[in-house]
Amino acid sequence: MRWDPYSLTADADFEPFWSDRLNGGGRRLLLILGRGFDVRTLAAARRLHALGADIRVWQLAFDNGLGDSAVRSAKTTENHEGLLELFGEDRVKVVPIEIGGPSGAAVTPLNTQTALQGAGDPLEFDDIVVDISAMPRMVAMTAVSVLLHRLDKVAKAGGASVNLHVTIAESVSADVGAAKGSLRDNVSFVRGFSGHLEEQTTQNWPRVWFPVLGEGQKDRLSLIQELLDPDEICPVIPFPTKKPRRGDEVVGEHRETLFDDFLIEPANILLASEYNPFEAYKQIYTAMDQYKRALSTMGGCKLFVSPLSSKLLSIGVLLACYDHRYGSGSNDDFDVGIPYVETAVYGDPDQAGTVGFELHSMWIRGDWEEALSAPIVADGDEQGRPDKPPVPN
Repeated sequence: MRWDPYSLTADADFEPFWSDRLNGGGRRLLLILGRGFDVRTLAAARRLHALGADIRVWQLAFDNGLGDSAVRSAKTTENHEGLLELFGEDRVKVVPIEIGGPSGAAVTPLNTQTALQGAGDPLEFDDIVVDISAMPRMVAMTAVSVLLHRLDKVAKAGGASVNLHVTIAESVSADVGAAKGSLRDNVSFVRGFSGHLEEQTTQNWPRVWFPVLGEGQKDRLSLIQELLDPDEICPVIPFPTKKPRRGDEVVGEHRETLFDDFLIEPANILLASEYNPFEAYKQIYTAMDQYKRALSTMGGCKLFVSPLSSKLLSIGVLLACYDHRYGSGSNDDFDVGIPYVETAVYGDPDQAGTVGFELHSMWIRGDWEEALSAPIVADGDEQGRPDKPPVPN
């Protein structure tokens, strides 16, 4: 498993980690964030700016082809002006992304990839930080996926090894408050993770679906289930959680859909850590691997994982799918898909009751991996690996 061990920094350790990382200056840092109305939009930007780093910014500006309400527009403008005050207009590049499109057209993943490819050369930087706090889910996961894949390919070919980090100001209540609105009527897939759902040569492969659940996901569940028509469904419930009974409440809210409509067996329910995306990655990866092995006698299988919970858990989903698709244990006998239903029209956010949030920083590729995998000379010139990576885990 690629991210075992891992590097995760949470809240109070954010400044010490980045201060140590930037110590001595000279590191070129690219911050990619969303242009949005969320109260957490500038959380990571403010803390990184306070460290005096040499930072350039790509601001992903989303356009769904519809007008914003006065409330959302005012909050978005306030966040944008705050960003310019931090870094100056000359250091902020606005990167437009069209996330609307004709009815039934899933354009967000492709447009996100195209926009990032046209924004500039990520190889000019030592560290890239993708802050997903104010990004729509499909934009966030596609951005992390395409950057990770591109940087991996360059490094594998002998080119520069650029460090990639993901940050998020995590708050379940803020997520729920920002999620008001109506859904699209079609299912989108993260770029590169379609699962080849309609491929004729693999139509007979069993389909296994892992919906990672959060609050208010009944409509998304129904739309995705109808499209996938899975042979097996394994709901993933957040546990352990900050709120002791959150997992029970999520199951209770979706009880009718899960047990009456989908006929799920309680034994199929899986658990994934709410506040540690790397632990969630390991739990989801292992469950996927078990199905992959069990169904290998049938020629292969198609695995689908839907990120319907917090954005922090969504990164765990992405890493599990990425490792199965591109990792050392990948093969051609199964496909991996990440289906999701985007929000079509956002309502006005209700984040007034949000009491703080925790800022997480995940180091998902770069220097620490090379240090971990490089052979070292030990007693008697024996070759080995260090017991621990040179990062917090």
